[in-house]
Amino acid sequence: MDAAVVGQQARRRIQPPAPIVMAAAPPTPAAFRCPISLEVMRSPVSLPTGATYDRASIQRWLDSGHRTCPATRLPLASTDLVPNLLLRRLIHLHAATLPPSPSPEQVLSQLAAADGEPAAAEKAVRSLAAKIAPEKGKQASVASAVAADLDSAVPALLSFAKGGAGADARVDAVRILATVAPELVSYLTEDGAEKRGRMKMAVEALAAVLSADRVREETKEALIVTLVAGDLGRVLTTLLGAGANGAAVLEAVLTSPAADADAKTAIADRSELFTDLVRILRDAASPAAIRCMAAAVQVRGRPARASMVRAGAVPALALAVAAAPTAAAESALRLLAEAARCGDGKAAIAADAAEVAAAVMGRMIRVGPAGREAAVAVLWLSCCAGGGERRMREAVAAAPEAVGKLLVVMQGDCSPTTSRMAGDLLRAVRLEQERKGMTAAYDSRTIHVMPY
Repeated sequence: MDAAVVGQQARRRIQPPAPIVMAAAPPTPAAFRCPISLEVMRSPVSLPTGATYDRASIQRWLDSGHRTCPATRLPLASTDLVPNLLLRRLIHLHAATLPPSPSPEQVLSQLAAADGEPAAAEKAVRSLAAKIAPEKGKQASVASAVAADLDSAVPALLSFAKGGAGADARVDAVRILATVAPELVSYLTEDGAEKRGRMKMAVEALAAVLSADRVREETKEALIVTLVAGDLGRVLTTLLGAGANGAAVLEAVLTSPAADADAKTAIADRSELFTDLVRILRDAASPAAIRCMAAAVQVRGRPARASMVRAGAVPALALAVAAAPTAAAESALRLLAEAARCGDGKAAIAADAAEVAAAVMGRMIRVGPAGREAAVAVLWLSCCAGGGERRMREAVAAAPEAVGKLLVVMQGDCSPTTSRMAGDLLRAVRLEQERKGMTAAYDSRTIHVMPY
C-alpha cells in the first residue's frame, strides 16, 4: 500500500482530544447552613430541642433575652450549647472539595470589569460582603484591598449601591464602603479644583454609610469621631458645598452621641449653615437639609432659630410642607412652628401669609398625628398668640375648607393643648369670615364631621 495512503488512514483513526470539562463545585447542603444567619456554620452547636446553629448566631439570640428555640419556637429547658462534632467534621470535608475563594483584590477586579453586567457585579459584591462578616475575620483584608485603589473601587461600589440590583446586594455594597469610610475623610480637606470629583465621591460615600440602617452603629460612631477630629472648618465647607449628601452627613454628626458638644455647637453656630441649607432645600428639595436644620435648632435653640429665619427658611419650608414626602413635610412643619415662636419668625410667616397658610392648611390632614399637631401650632402661634398677625388670620380664613379641617383635628386623637389651639383658631377663622362677609359654613361634600 502506498505510504501516503497509510498516513491518511492513520490520521483518520486518530481523534482529537475531547475538551476538558471542569466539574462544578458541589452545592452546599442546607443542613450545613445556620438557620439564623443562613451562612455555612463554623462552630455548629445544638440546643436541647435538637436544632443546630452556628455558635455565634445562637449566642446572640440567647444574649438578647430569648429563651425559645428559633427554629421550633419551643421553650428551652436549658441554654447549654452542645458542640455538634459530626456536623463540623462533615462541613470541613465539604469545604476541602471547594475551589479556593478569590482574594479581595481579585473580586474587586471582577467588579470593575463587570461594568454593564449587573449579575456579575452583584456576584462580586456579595462575595466581598461575605468576607467582611464578623465571623469570617477578613474585614481588614477587604478594607486594605479597597483602600489600595479608592479612586476606582469606591465609584464602582457607589454605582452598584445606586443601581438596579436587589436591596440586599445594595446594602452589601454600602457595608463594604463602611470598611474604608474613615480613609475618605481626608479627601474632604484637599485643595485644588481637580480634586472636586474626589471630594464629591467621598461625601456621597460617607452619606451612604451614615444613612444606612444595616451598618453597625459603632462603625458610624467611629466614622463621626474621625470627621470631627480634623479640620472641622474645612470639612464643613466641603459638606455644605456638596448638596444633599453633605446635609445628610451633617445631620448624622449633629444627632450622634459620638460627636462632642463643642463640635456640634461649632457646626450649629457657623454663619453660613442655614443659608447653605436653605439653598440645598430649594435646589434639591432635600429632606436631609430639613433634618439638618432641625438638628441644629435642637443643638442651639433660640440662636439657631433666629439664624434660620434670617436665612430665609420660611418660604422654603412652606414649599417643602406642600410638596415633600410625609416625613419631610412633618419635619418642615415642626421647623415652621419653631420659627413662629420668635418675633422675626412670626413676621416672616406673615410676609408670606398666603403661601404658608395654603401649604399648612393643605397638608394638615395629610400627615400623621405629630404633623397635625405641628400644623396647628404654626397657625395658632402666627394667628392667635400675642394677638397674632391679621394677614395670617385672613389667609387661613380664605383657605379652602379651613373650618372643616380644624374640626377634623379637634375630633381626632390629638392632645388637649392641640385641641384648645384648634378651637381658638376655629373662632378666629369664623370671626374673620364674618368680618369679610364670607360664609362660616364648611364644604360638607368633602369634610364629613359634626361641628361642636
